[in-house]
Amino acid sequence: MKKVMLLLLACLVVLSCSVIASAETYDVVGTGKNGDVHVLVEIADGKIVSVKLGEHQETPGIFETAAEKVPQAIIANQSVNVDAVSGATMTSDAIKEAVTKALTLAGLNVSDFNKAVAKAGEGIVNEESAKVVVVGGGASGMMAAIKLAKNGVDVLVIEKGATIGVANGWNCGGPMASNTSVQKAEGVTITDEMLFNDLTEDAYLTSDSRLLRRVLARTGEAVELQIETGLEMFLRPDNYGAGYRSRHGYKTAKGDRPAFIKDFYLKAGGRLMCETTGESLIMENGDVVGIRAGKSDGSKLNIKAEAVLLATGGYLGNNSIIKEHWGDIVVNPLGNTLSTGDGLRMAQEAGGMTEESSFAMISNEFGGSNKKGGGWQRSNGAMTIGIYGGLLVDPNGERFFNEYYMANQPLSVGGEAVLRAGKFYAVVDQAFVDAISTVGLFEYLGNPEDWYVGKMTAKGVILKTLQEDLDKAVAQGWAVKADTIEECAKFFNMSKLAETVKNYNAYCEAGKDEEYFKNPTFLKSVAKAPFYVVEYEPSAWGTLGGVRTDSELRVLRKDLTPIKGLYVAGVDAGSLYCQPYYQVEGTAVGLAFGSGIYAADVIMSDLAK
Repeated sequence: MKKVMLLLLACLVVLSCSVIASAETYDVVGTGKNGDVHVLVEIADGKIVSVKLGEHQETPGIFETAAEKVPQAIIANQSVNVDAVSGATMTSDAIKEAVTKALTLAGLNVSDFNKAVAKAGEGIVNEESAKVVVVGGGASGMMAAIKLAKNGVDVLVIEKGATIGVANGWNCGGPMASNTSVQKAEGVTITDEMLFNDLTEDAYLTSDSRLLRRVLARTGEAVELQIETGLEMFLRPDNYGAGYRSRHGYKTAKGDRPAFIKDFYLKAGGRLMCETTGESLIMENGDVVGIRAGKSDGSKLNIKAEAVLLATGGYLGNNSIIKEHWGDIVVNPLGNTLSTGDGLRMAQEAGGMTEESSFAMISNEFGGSNKKGGGWQRSNGAMTIGIYGGLLVDPNGERFFNEYYMANQPLSVGGEAVLRAGKFYAVVDQAFVDAISTVGLFEYLGNPEDWYVGKMTAKGVILKTLQEDLDKAVAQGWAVKADTIEECAKFFNMSKLAETVKNYNAYCEAGKDEEYFKNPTFLKSVAKAPFYVVEYEPSAWGTLGGVRTDSELRVLRKDLTPIKGLYVAGVDAGSLYCQPYYQVEGTAVGLAFGSGIYAADVIMSDLAK
């Protein structure tokens, strides 16, 4: 008996050891939105038993849902072929990429873990109703929804993302606004008149003046409403020379903002459905009476409503629309790519027209971009050179505009110029690199007091790792370093570069730009070898241009009559914006917030008729 017991015990020990030996944890990496995502994957007995996120730089308030749902789905289905979390696609893909690597390291057949996963709701159609449906949970959508809910209106927000936190409005630096308590607390007076005059001048009356005036009058209310939700705000400095401080910032971290907005809205009686995409409008006799939506589980939803507000955030994630307006170019997204032009498409399908004069982008924020360098990364100083006002050329190696506009107005006028070029290139020499990495751009240019933007944003900024960053860019293939300009030109196949540099150096020596008359302060010769040429693709934080509306945000048909029951707000409202983008800092989101408040006012008025 004793021998039998010892034998059984020995077998259990062997079995236990074999189980432990078959379990392995792999620290693997996938490529996320903001860089590498480390994932700890435990595999035992040929199965995925645990998937956990390790070190990463993903956006707070967005990645959490992907970090929870994607590993659960992978383990439950023993497949990496699961749906990405809407709004956190790159984080989701990073997790799936890392798990695939772990499976390979474990010696397993990856194809065995790539089976299709059925959607539980396929073929199911549900019915829903609300007084008002708001499509999109961003800046304009949530402002409208909160005001409607506070006034007792039955309002339902449907949001494509897994959280409203995916929207640009909850991740940006902050809105311009007038007549706010934040301004008054600092003794600052910002009137509607000040903003209206500047924005109207920027737009050259291509935006609807009545609409702009009415929306501006509600920007202050939008700020106060956000403060009421619990968000803490402050007044930002005038970085771009508007002459006044209209832009607000957030003390509340961007990852925390959506929770304040969502909780306040729900407590006010509003309803919210995330991972729900507006697909088509329900029409009766030419009027909008609801919307059809699709849910992430594959089911469909028909929602009857007396009013539908489209606030889907533009079309940054729709390359077809971008190519239609700017040609076959690459635009690297800095903002929310779930905005795929859904509102624009649905409005057009319902008979609405577009406001062509407003199609523009909020471009090149803080620097250039290139997919080879990971899109846009603040961590690489070589990206910044693209907006420093030095020599910029097109793919042929020719100058194509006054580069000062990139140093002074990169998001608006400068952004328009490089969008037209498709790609643009900075040309610098070693003297420039040495100066920027030791004394800084503003100081290298002689501390120019007339360059207000530089004084506010570049003074004292030293790119200590610029040489290292440039070397990295060269290794990645989006920059070249050579002893002659001709060698640089050969790398990028630029037929005009040598001639351009020769002429540019002559302008620098003479102290006058005879070609585009650039501010002489920015004329620095490209003469000290080695030389560098850095390639940039346009980037965009968001898009502008969309649906034409009347002065009350009702979508217009081509005969200029409004479609009953259909409204639009935010950057989908083409009549509110212009090309190029307004020069007052924070305008896109400020008008988005204000238009949400105004849309709610108009909808309530129309419902009461």
